[in-house]
Amino acid sequence: MSLESSLPLYSPSSSLSRSPPYYSPPPPPPCYSQDPADDETRIDFSPRNRRRSPPSGIFTKACGSSTVILFDQEPNIRVPSYCQHGPIRGSLIIEEDTSQIREIVAKLEGRLEVTTTDFGVQATKVVKQTYCLWSSEPGSSSVFPGTVDIACDFPATFQHQGRDIPLPPSRDFPLPPSYVARFPGFPALFVKCTYSLTILITKGRRLGFSKTKLIYVPIEYNPQTFPAHGMPPILNFLSSVKTIPEEWHQTSFVMNTRYPNMSPIQCQAFIPSTKVFGLSDIIPVHVQLSGSLASLRQLVLPLDPSCESDRRHSPVRVYLTRKVTFEYRGRSTWRVQRIGEGHFPPLPPVVKFECSCEPACDSCDSCVETLDWDGEVRCDTDVVVGGFQAAGLTVKDFITLEIIPPNIAVSPLRGIQHAIPIRLVTDTFVEPT
Repeated sequence: MSLESSLPLYSPSSSLSRSPPYYSPPPPPPCYSQDPADDETRIDFSPRNRRRSPPSGIFTKACGSSTVILFDQEPNIRVPSYCQHGPIRGSLIIEEDTSQIREIVAKLEGRLEVTTTDFGVQATKVVKQTYCLWSSEPGSSSVFPGTVDIACDFPATFQHQGRDIPLPPSRDFPLPPSYVARFPGFPALFVKCTYSLTILITKGRRLGFSKTKLIYVPIEYNPQTFPAHGMPPILNFLSSVKTIPEEWHQTSFVMNTRYPNMSPIQCQAFIPSTKVFGLSDIIPVHVQLSGSLASLRQLVLPLDPSCESDRRHSPVRVYLTRKVTFEYRGRSTWRVQRIGEGHFPPLPPVVKFECSCEPACDSCDSCVETLDWDGEVRCDTDVVVGGFQAAGLTVKDFITLEIIPPNIAVSPLRGIQHAIPIRLVTDTFVEPT
């Protein structure tokens, strides 16, 4: 038998006569939306940072016959301001004979300067960039046209090596904002971070000499920072901590006493769990104190009922504080300032301090009771910079609780301060639309 006769016969007509299998069309895809439906709950969401729309005003500075114009500014400002790394745009206009102009250069500079009692003055260049806006080649007959565009860019980071011995490798830090802080006294601490734009106009003169004219423009740099999450609408702590406990961060501390026969007061503080807040945010705070009637009496009741100042005294206060620390060769200098104070009234008391026993019996004094304070705190309006770290300088923020008895000099309770670290950013959280 031949090989050809052993192969199966192939019939095109028989193959085409078979009908293909039947496929039903797939169902339409579901409708997707960034917002949850009525029967859904959003677990987490990280929105994109929403940058502010640049303002449409201009800033002008005249220096003789030369004028610097900077775009994207608020109207009637005294110092041009920028809220993000990136472009500085504007124009330079010269209204005089420009035939002698040989070069025009723009310098963008930033300097962080820290002065302390122990270390003296320590300065760091955080920005040092030069841009040639216009130049005339040697032997060229080109003449400056009278107007040139200004184009400079804030870098996103700068490099800093530190001052330890041996020298550590260089690190990249975000560009720090414009910032000034003065702490007189001892140890003294002075911090200043400044930026400037300088225009240098070089003119040629006879005998080969040149003359340079400088136009100095101080500028503010305050980069936008955003919280990743917002605070939920909280109307009442006691109800919300039961329904959404994950939205609260709890911290515990103890208020001690001077005498061993008096029990300490247990303190619980609650703040929103995000712990990152915009400078304009109103931050809710709740404080709960638990202790014996004997201890709570010493904290709440005035020592002298006839003293009006004791009656007005609130034992629980809440502040926003900022700690500024500078580290140099393994040593540090730091100071703390208050940048906000909260309104913190007590909740209606449910504890009856009166005791029918004369004098108060041991069973009443040993009974453990609870008192609550509910309030809020926000930054002072003159605070425009959030926390940052750069070149050995650290600016860090806290919610500080202060619990002080009416007359601490003679009270059996010891006053206490407790700081909860948070982060303050320039902008508040905005829900996506």
